[in-house]
Amino acid sequence: MIERGFKTVNQWVSNGLASLLSLLKVAVRLQHRTRLPAPRRPICSVLGNGPSLNQSLALHTDFLRQTELVCVNNFAHSPVFAQLQPQNYVLFDPAYFTYQGGPDERADIRQTVTAFIEQVDWQMTLYVPQFAKGSYLLRLIAEKNPRIEVAHFNYTVVDGFQWLTFWLCANGFGMMQSQNVIIATLALMINRRFETIYLFGADTSWHEQIRVSDQNQLLMQQTHFYEDASKVAHVPVYSDASQQQTWSMASQFLSLHKVFRGYERLQAYARYRGVQVLNASVKSYIDAFTRVVISQPPTPVTTTATGPESQNQPV
Repeated sequence: MIERGFKTVNQWVSNGLASLLSLLKVAVRLQHRTRLPAPRRPICSVLGNGPSLNQSLALHTDFLRQTELVCVNNFAHSPVFAQLQPQNYVLFDPAYFTYQGGPDERADIRQTVTAFIEQVDWQMTLYVPQFAKGSYLLRLIAEKNPRIEVAHFNYTVVDGFQWLTFWLCANGFGMMQSQNVIIATLALMINRRFETIYLFGADTSWHEQIRVSDQNQLLMQQTHFYEDASKVAHVPVYSDASQQQTWSMASQFLSLHKVFRGYERLQAYARYRGVQVLNASVKSYIDAFTRVVISQPPTPVTTTATGPESQNQPV
């Protein structure tokens, strides 16, 4: 009984301090309040880049075409990018916004940027965090491809009492911690107030690809649906820019814990916002969302007409 009382008090104090810190951060960044476009359709599909997405694309292309599509990170590496013409694209890795276009910089980012400039001949909204403003990537897009509209979101991490955290997120003042791009993307789409969000290609199976070398280096094989897995090697996962030390196994699994805990919090937030999130991935370790098997197309819908209600509004 006493131990339980101490835990309750400790949790309350912890939530109180986290809430206070969140409010201070929000006060400093009030001008960065998120404004998101209204949904074009009542249903959207978020496409993760996990290997299982290949099966979903083969089986459910007709279903996907009847929903509003959201892609992430290097999805543009696949020919299906131009075929599906997604209405939405989310970039979250800070490396995209430090990229300067140099020949020695990451080739995968260069490939994605090139796809944006050369392939996108449809209207697409690109979602990027507020700190991306002024980046080479956004300057290039503004200059080369006016069909891509940029929407900035406020990634001020908020925490503390759930009622306060959810209110701050719902009003665009911050977001819950997003350990990966799918968590950030789902949070954004929940705030756009789709009726239903389907999740595909969210394998979340990184632990299957972890290895430890004889020198106790943590190695990982990170495969995506647009790659040949047989050609992707296990490489060290470094914890510092100098590449002297890899992550420890404890740190890696703590990171994975944050991912799965993030999905659990998102499920609670989705209920708070009245949004249904369904995991339709062929393979997935995510247990926070109801699993579904796609058997028929969604109810046909019409695109929202352009008007005041379709313009950027506070979330």
